[in-house]
Amino acid sequence: MIANFHINYGTKKGEQIAIQFNRNGVEEIIICQSYDATNWHAAVQVDDNETITYKYFVQSFKGLLAEHGAMRPLTIPKGLTQAFYQDAWRAEYELERAFFSAAFQDVIFKRNHASESISKTSSANRLVLQLFASAIPQHLSFGIVGSSKALGEWKHPLSMSDKNFPLWQADIEIESNQVDFEYKFVIFDPKTNKIIEWERGENRSCSFTFPSVKNNALVRTDESFRYASALWRGAGVAIPVFSLRSEKGLGIGEFTDIPMLVDWATQTGMKLVQILPVNDTVATKTWVDSYPYAAISVYALHPYYVNLQAIAKLKDKAAAAQLEATTHVLNQLETVDYEQVSVNKFYYFKLLFEQEKKAFFKNKDVQTFIADNADWLKPYAAFCHLRDVNGTTQFHKWAQYSTFSPQVVADLCTPQYPQFDEIAVYYFIQYHAHKQLFEATNYARSKGVVLKGDLPIGIYRYSCDAWVAPHLYNMDGQAGAPPDAYAVAGQNWGFPTYNWDVMAQDNFAWWRKRMTKLSEYFDALRIDHILGFFRIWQIPIDQVEGTLGLFNPRLPYSRQELDVMGLRGNLDRYTQPYIRGHFLNEIFGEDADFVRQTFLDETSFSHFSLKSFVRTQAQIKEFFAENKDFSDKKHLAKGLMQLVGEVLLIEEPLSHGAFFNPRITVHTTRSYKELDDFGKYIIDRLYDDYFFHRHDEFWKQQALWKLPALIHATRMFICGEDLGMIPNSVPSVMQALNIIALEIQRMPKGATDFGETHKYPYPSVCSPSCHDMSTVRGWWESDYAMAQRFYNASLKRYGTAPHDCTPEIVEAINKQHLDAPSMWAIFPIQDLVGMNESLRRTNATAEQINEPANPQHYWRFRFHLPMEKLLLETELNGKIEKMVKLSGR
Repeated sequence: MIANFHINYGTKKGEQIAIQFNRNGVEEIIICQSYDATNWHAAVQVDDNETITYKYFVQSFKGLLAEHGAMRPLTIPKGLTQAFYQDAWRAEYELERAFFSAAFQDVIFKRNHASESISKTSSANRLVLQLFASAIPQHLSFGIVGSSKALGEWKHPLSMSDKNFPLWQADIEIESNQVDFEYKFVIFDPKTNKIIEWERGENRSCSFTFPSVKNNALVRTDESFRYASALWRGAGVAIPVFSLRSEKGLGIGEFTDIPMLVDWATQTGMKLVQILPVNDTVATKTWVDSYPYAAISVYALHPYYVNLQAIAKLKDKAAAAQLEATTHVLNQLETVDYEQVSVNKFYYFKLLFEQEKKAFFKNKDVQTFIADNADWLKPYAAFCHLRDVNGTTQFHKWAQYSTFSPQVVADLCTPQYPQFDEIAVYYFIQYHAHKQLFEATNYARSKGVVLKGDLPIGIYRYSCDAWVAPHLYNMDGQAGAPPDAYAVAGQNWGFPTYNWDVMAQDNFAWWRKRMTKLSEYFDALRIDHILGFFRIWQIPIDQVEGTLGLFNPRLPYSRQELDVMGLRGNLDRYTQPYIRGHFLNEIFGEDADFVRQTFLDETSFSHFSLKSFVRTQAQIKEFFAENKDFSDKKHLAKGLMQLVGEVLLIEEPLSHGAFFNPRITVHTTRSYKELDDFGKYIIDRLYDDYFFHRHDEFWKQQALWKLPALIHATRMFICGEDLGMIPNSVPSVMQALNIIALEIQRMPKGATDFGETHKYPYPSVCSPSCHDMSTVRGWWESDYAMAQRFYNASLKRYGTAPHDCTPEIVEAINKQHLDAPSMWAIFPIQDLVGMNESLRRTNATAEQINEPANPQHYWRFRFHLPMEKLLLETELNGKIEKMVKLSGR
C-alpha cells in the first residue's frame, strides 16, 4: 500500500518538513516536498501488517525542530491500494498539549479502553476520522455529528473508539470516489446517547476525491476538541512527606503515609497531592540534614521516609518491642526530632538487613533493581559508606578516595570487600524506599490522583553527584536567590552552580536521566526556582549574603559603557565599601568605638576601610567562629557584613577592572543614599537597564537552550516556580514550552499589593501560601496593617478587620483561589484545616514550614493530626468537598 502524507505548515526560507519513521523498530527519515512552502507531501510504500509510528520535523541549517508529543501511530486499513493521511502540526505552545501529559492522560482522564475499533473487510473506500484529544471525563466519549447520513444528519452522534486513546477514531465506508460534508465533534454519554456538549465555532468540512471507487482510504486527524464549556480545573493539597503524621510512623512522615493522604484527597474532591523533594539529604546525621533541597544524591530516596514495619517484621521479640515503644514516644512529639529519627532508623535498618540479607539477595526483583540502577546506586552506596567511615561528606578529606573513579566502585562494591555489608545495607534501604514510594504512586494513579514531585534547582556541595562528576559544576560559586520581601539579604543555598557548557556536550544527559528517574514516581513536577534556568544568582565563595551575588550568566558593563552613562574616572567611590563615621553608631550602637578600633582603618577624617582580616563576609564569619575571645561580640558580624556590602558596583571577576555590574538592591545602601541627585540619577539608569532590560533576550536564549532537554525527557506535567525577580522573557518562554506558572496571592506579579485571583491566567497553579512563607493565618496575624488593607481591598469587606484570622477569613481566601481561572488551585494542608476552629493548631506561627531568611532553619514541621484521624473528620472533609464542587473544580 502507498501511504500519502499531507501536512499544512508554513515554512521559512531554508526550512523543509521531514517525517521521522519508525518501521518495525527501524528508524528512517522521509523528506517532504512542497510547491508553495506550505502544503507538504510525501509518499511511502508500507505493508498493512507493519507497525509504524511517525513524527513531523522542521529541518533547517539549525537542525531539527520536532512537533510536540510522542510518535503518532500510523493507522493502516487492511487490503487497500492507497491511503491518504491529512495531518496538522502539533505545536508545543498550544494550551491543550498539557492534557497529553502523564498527569492527565494516564491518571485524571485515564480510559478503560472499553470500545473497540470497527474492523472493515469490504473493498469500499474508507474514511477514518480521528480526533487527538484527552480532556474528557472517563464516563463520557467523543462522537461525530455531521451533514451526511453516516454521521447522523446532525441528529445522532457516531461513536468514536478510544482503543488508541488519546487518538479517537471512527471508520466509515464510502461507496463513491468522493466525499464532501460538514461535521462537528461532540461529547456524549454512551449510556444514553445524549449529547452533553457540542464543540464551538464553525462547522468543520471535509472534501476529497479518491483516485478510484474502491480500495482507498482517507485518514483525517483533527488536533483538538473546541471546548464550548470552561476548560478543566482541579484542586490539590500540598504537604512535605516528613510533615505527615500517622500512627505507624517513626516520628516522621513516611512513604507508606501517602496512600492515606490520597484517600483524603479523594474524599475532599481533590485530584493532586504535592510534596517537597524526597531525595536523601543525610550528610551529617544531625538536624542540619532536615533541609530537603540539599540532597546528597539526585537519585537516591530519603532513608528516613522508609517505613520499617513494611520491610519485614522483626523476629527478635525484644527488638520488636523496643521499636514499638520508640514509635510511640517519637510520635508524641510535636515536631520532627531528626537526630532521634536518624539514630533509630539506621539502627533498625541494620537489624532488618542482617535478618533479611540472604532472602534479599536471592530476590529477583532486588537483582533487577540493583542491575537497573547500578550506575548511580553503587557510587551512592560507596559514598554513604565512606561518609560513615570518615564521619563527613566532605570528600576532599577522604584520603585515597577523595577523587572518584570507577575503581572506587570496583574496590568497594564487591562481596570480597571486608566491609561489604556496610555497602550493601544501602542497596537494601534504597530498594525498599523505591518499593514503598512506587507502591504509593501506583495507589494514587489507581485513585485518579496525581502525585506531584519537586525538582530542586541545585545540588549539595558535598554530595555524591559532586564527588562523582565535579566537572559538571562550578565549585567556586554558591547558588542562591536575590533579596526579596521574605529574605532582605537574599538567600545563600551554598550549592555549586552548573557548568552548562559541559552539560550541553551530551545534550544535557545528566538532566534527562534525572528527570527520567523522577518520572518513575511522579506524573507532575514542580521545577524549583525555574528562573535558575534563565540565570542563577551566584554568590562568590568568599561572601555569605545574597546581596553581593551576581547573575550567572550576565552581561557586565564595560568601562566605555559606564563612561557613556556618566560614570567616569576613578570608580573607587562605587566599588569599595562606603564606610563613614556618622553612620557607624546607627549600625553598632554602643559597640561603635570597639568596631572602629578593632575592625576598621581610618583612611581620612571619618572615612574608613575594613582591616584585611575582615574584608569579605566569609572572613567575618570565620573570625567569629574561631575566636572564642569574641564570643560575646558575635552580634557584630551582621553589621560588619553589611559594611562589606556598602558598594554600588561589583567588579567583574577576572576582568582586571575592565567590566562592572550594579549591586542588587543598591537603593537600600547608605552609599547610594548619600549620593547627590545627579549621582543617584546615573545609578538609577544603570540599575533599571541592567536588571530589567539588558538581559531579556540573552536570558531567553539561555532558557531555550537548557529547558527543552528536561521538558521533553518525560511525559510529566511541568510547573515552574517563577516567583521573585522575574525577567521579562520568562512568561513567553514558559508559554512556548507549556510550563505552568505559579501564582501566590501575597507575591503578586505586577504593581499591586495582592494578587488578583480572578485575573490569574488559566495556565497557572494558584495557592494562598507555600512552604517558604507563613500560612494564611500566620500571614494575617503577623501584620495587622496589611491584614486591614487586604480585608478591604481584596476581600471587599467594609469596616475594621478582625485581629485574629478566623475560620471564616481562611475560608474566604481559599474560596478566592478555588474560584480563580487557574488550571490548578493547590492548598497547603494547614490552610485547609485552618477553616475549622476545633481542628486547627492554636498557634498559627507553628504552622510555618520554612523561613527563607534563615539559612540555618530547622525543617521539622509535623502536621498535628494523624492521617487516620483526618480521614474521619466528616464535617471538615464534607465542607472542602462541597467548596471544590461548587467552584467547578
